[in-house]
Amino acid sequence: MPFPNFGKVWCLVPAANDSQSGVYRVSGKDLQVRVSDRLIVRANGFTRESLQALDSRIEAVSELYLMDDAVYYSVNVGVTDRLPVVMRSLSEVQGVSLVQPDILQLREKHAAEALAETTPIYLTQLGIPELWPATQGRGVRVAVIDDGFDLNHEELRHTQVIFSYDTASRSQDVSPGGADDSHGTRVAGAIFAAHNGVGIDGIAPQASLIAIRQPDTWTSHTILSFYLSKLSQADIVNASWRSQWLLEPMADIVADLAQNGRRGKGSAVVFSAGNSGMNLAEDDSESQLQAAVVIGADNGKGQRTRFSNYGQTVDAYLYGNAAPAVVPGGYGRFSGTSLSAAVASGYFALLLSQDPSLTLHQLVARLQQRLSQHQSSPLEPES
Repeated sequence: MPFPNFGKVWCLVPAANDSQSGVYRVSGKDLQVRVSDRLIVRANGFTRESLQALDSRIEAVSELYLMDDAVYYSVNVGVTDRLPVVMRSLSEVQGVSLVQPDILQLREKHAAEALAETTPIYLTQLGIPELWPATQGRGVRVAVIDDGFDLNHEELRHTQVIFSYDTASRSQDVSPGGADDSHGTRVAGAIFAAHNGVGIDGIAPQASLIAIRQPDTWTSHTILSFYLSKLSQADIVNASWRSQWLLEPMADIVADLAQNGRRGKGSAVVFSAGNSGMNLAEDDSESQLQAAVVIGADNGKGQRTRFSNYGQTVDAYLYGNAAPAVVPGGYGRFSGTSLSAAVASGYFALLLSQDPSLTLHQLVARLQQRLSQHQSSPLEPES
């Protein structure tokens, strides 16, 4: 099943003798994915009805993400056996610029369990307590795309949730789905936890939360998550994760938000660099996107942690060793580049609350300037 991605043709090969399993191997990559009966289509000049009329095998079409010059659609063809022929059919139509299968791949969430420091170093690293008398993030909208959120937690009950959505259940209930569904709560806690004298203090507790629960990695669900963030007028989109494989729709979406968000000033789409301790390769993941804000982890002493990924696309390194955290039903620990990305998102919320005129580039420059003042020498890896 061949399809294009960033100008290169990739092929999906059934991973088992049973082609109905839906599991495929990506030729040329050490990667397995699952495929549904849906296609992701980028087109211009079509309605849902006119797109569906292009091929009689198309059963349904829905809009996923609207850009100025194109629209991403989810196209349902009923059975996976039809995917190759419908992909070929649509690819030949003028105005259709990209056709890919809707793919489920493993998403890496960059948190780690470890012994926590008693006081979060990231607060002092960025001088955050010094900003609190003037701002705690009021007026700024932060979207968090992650797994479940315990919004009934004592640290998050106060949070102004202006929109919530679960892409799996298609409902507004974003509660955790099980014991392992805690990553979103940790991220939200780092940003929004109440200043109530217990637990931890969030970086921007008066910011508004757009809570998007996306417990899987279907391309269509990811596109929808970011479009809901856009429709909710998110100033900042926190994605404390990275995919194993960067697909072209993500590049379009992040570029659209970075260029057109906040009425042209640019929404900050914040990704974590990852915890594999490797140099990020071209087209490796969302962390390679120039339009994204990519955050790695340091140890609070001006040294990149051993586990943090690194490379030219990493915009900054923030504290990522263990820190106290909010977890569903109580308190725990949080570390990794997921924590670092959440810290960056909270810090951006404070800056924008003080000065909404800041552009995306100015936000990143302010962060880098603050870190350069804190560090006495250029960042080096831990010895």
